[in-house]
Amino acid sequence: MLRFFALFLVSFIANRLALAQAPWEAATYPDEAGFQRRTAGMLHRIAAQGFGERSQAPSVCPDTGLPVHTYALAGEEVVSPYTGRRYRQGDTGYFGPKQRDSLGRIVAFGGDPLKYDLPPATAALLLMATPDKARAFLSIPGNLNQQYHFAATHWARFYPLLAPQMSQAWQTAFWEAVGSYSENRRPSDGGREHASALSSPHNLVGEPGKFIGGNAKDGGTENHKLMWRTSALLYAQLCPGTARISGHSPAEAEKLVKKMLRDFLKQLLRTGNGEYDSSIYYPHAIAGWLNLYDFSPDPETRLLAKVALDYALATYGLKVINGSLAGAQKRGYPNGEMNEMERYLWAWTGDHTHPVDLAQFTTSIQQATTRYRPNQLVFNLLTKNIPLPFEAQMARPSYHCDEPNVFQETFYGSSHFGLGSVALGMVDNPGQQIVWSLVAKGATGNFVFSGGQPRYGQPGGHSPYTQTLQKRGTLIVMTGPNASPSPASPTREQQHRADTTRIPLVVPGPPAGQSPAALADYVHQARHHAATWLFVPKNVDQIREQAGRVFIQAGETLVAVLPFGASQKAAPFFWLDAKAAEVKPTDRPADPAQRVLNAYKILVIPGQISGYVLEVSEKSTHGTLDAFIAQIQQKAKLTTDELVKQQKIGYTSLLGDRLVMQYHPAGLKAGGEINGQAIDYAAWAGGMAYQSPFVKVGQGKMTLSDGKTQYSVWFEGDVLRFGQE
Repeated sequence: MLRFFALFLVSFIANRLALAQAPWEAATYPDEAGFQRRTAGMLHRIAAQGFGERSQAPSVCPDTGLPVHTYALAGEEVVSPYTGRRYRQGDTGYFGPKQRDSLGRIVAFGGDPLKYDLPPATAALLLMATPDKARAFLSIPGNLNQQYHFAATHWARFYPLLAPQMSQAWQTAFWEAVGSYSENRRPSDGGREHASALSSPHNLVGEPGKFIGGNAKDGGTENHKLMWRTSALLYAQLCPGTARISGHSPAEAEKLVKKMLRDFLKQLLRTGNGEYDSSIYYPHAIAGWLNLYDFSPDPETRLLAKVALDYALATYGLKVINGSLAGAQKRGYPNGEMNEMERYLWAWTGDHTHPVDLAQFTTSIQQATTRYRPNQLVFNLLTKNIPLPFEAQMARPSYHCDEPNVFQETFYGSSHFGLGSVALGMVDNPGQQIVWSLVAKGATGNFVFSGGQPRYGQPGGHSPYTQTLQKRGTLIVMTGPNASPSPASPTREQQHRADTTRIPLVVPGPPAGQSPAALADYVHQARHHAATWLFVPKNVDQIREQAGRVFIQAGETLVAVLPFGASQKAAPFFWLDAKAAEVKPTDRPADPAQRVLNAYKILVIPGQISGYVLEVSEKSTHGTLDAFIAQIQQKAKLTTDELVKQQKIGYTSLLGDRLVMQYHPAGLKAGGEINGQAIDYAAWAGGMAYQSPFVKVGQGKMTLSDGKTQYSVWFEGDVLRFGQE
């Protein structure tokens, strides 16, 4: 019996060792049962979104006034389905039919409708829900011809999944469309086309020798280029030998595009990516990499895709608190709602206290059908199963990654909150920048704070009048007037400031009235106010004012706000609080100012020089909000003696950090010192792209750790290597 047990034990251990996985492998993912539960029925929900109506021409029955949708071009005859009346189709709308061929088939639509219509059509065909309708819709030449980036990424998922269900004639037509794809327009899914002409037509393969195949002027944004190139590479590997990819042979397209994507990954390991931590664009680039991971027949391609996915989730996950990204991001909007990226993360981790109705939850068609999973280490980063708190610095490159360390980012992660900020050296697509944000975990979602000079009237956006300085859980936000650059030859940073601050700011008074309409008008007019705003979520647990300071409890996070400013026209601060305007979130009024006022109570500190210090702490450190208030009032030291003349303040935090912030009225980044050390942007992050205990990126290598396990990824020539250290 003992001998039998010994043999069993040896066999069991041997089998376990055989099944052991390296820490970088997707097989270490720890929550497959949870993933399956969270995504159960997903294809049915995606299919239920419907397809085909968006790309039809809208009109109105002249007899009944009821809506009519048909595949008619402008000027063509339409027969009312209600009364049989014949009438002429007017404008077909942004997404509607635009052109027919000699056989009468629609060969062109407007806009980018397949971003939305192709996933439900794919899901419907996978489920065989409405197979004839789906096949017919997907056979319209104008749909096959749509290879703009969103559509291409969805076609690259559709083809390997469902091409066998389509006829040989359809497959021939599909490859003809892929082979001839090239266009000079720049449509969007938002009802607009950019008017300026392209220097080079967009196509799937792109421009050899350019970063991810796109020129810096108008070759596409980072996520756009990745969607096109990942689709092109997969097409090249799956297509018949006689096919073409935007005019290139399959072999040529594969060679060109694989090099572009490999070079992009090499760039990531040196400088990081330009479109960093974008909550609105990462999901679409991720979709393209998932296509390659799942369907490429080439092992090297699948490995490139895996590293790209691990990089995106690990670096993004470093800053995730309770399922939401905290701190700065390039191209995003801070809010408390579950966005596309948060849906991706929740499907993989289930880590979010935001209420999720499983019967309504949707994610992308790519995630719903993928084999990719984040490995255990990346999963731990996403769920913050790591030693806390921690500090991180990131040196962000220029948008096209041709210049390292252009923007300098600071992040502090704690058990219940994340606080981060970035020093921006140029005004670049400012409406989609998040300069700083605080995300605090709540029982039913997250509390999201941000603010600055109210150029955009909402928590996001980069105002060139606002600068920040951060150390751990302390952040200084300051707004100041413009000054002419000196010397006469300004730096790029100084020139960007000068170009975007030509209208002087005016110190505002409080709003004339407190009605919802009056407050909304005030928000609209605040673009040129000399003031610093703080957006405080209305659902925080407590807000207290004491001795000219504001104290907030948001779940298990405590926040002290120490306003400062110099103004002869206004009180030290006042609130915009549209209590009477509160509505249910599902109502979503159309006016952006009203949406902001429904979600936030806004602290306004007016003055040509104005701002606040945020001190953020765990409630467990102090026990109660009262104890926290007492500590701040006794120990925190804010000195503003040099504010008016020198535009300089000092602050000593509860943790003993001494921050001295020097506002630069001719530039975009603050100067000063932290704990006696002068701010040195040139040496940020110690010469790395990421410097933190858990994610290190730079000098051609990425090293990931969760405090227990660690591994690195790097290239030797063109070959990816993995290793534990």
